[in-house]
Amino acid sequence: CSSNASFSVEHTVKTVIYIFSWIVGVVSVIMIIVGGLKYVTSNGDSNNVNSAKNTILYAVIGLIVVAMAQVIVKFVLKQVD
Repeated sequence: CSSNASFSVEHTVKTVIYIFSWIVGVVSVIMIIVGGLKYVTSNGDSNNVNSAKNTILYAVIGLIVVAMAQVIVKFVLKQVD
């Protein structure tokens, strides 16, 4: 009975992490596109250029954080088994 419960918890955690990662990945890609469009349409204005660069930077950092979260969750779940 406990092995079924642990499998259920593991499966639920993996599913939640994958759904969350997919959503954050899609949002990050959209934000990279928005940042690129802001950069292209900045017309050399330094404030707009900095804003666009920050948007792209934060979107990439978000992707890295989500990737690391998946690695950490997989590691922890493997250690629990």
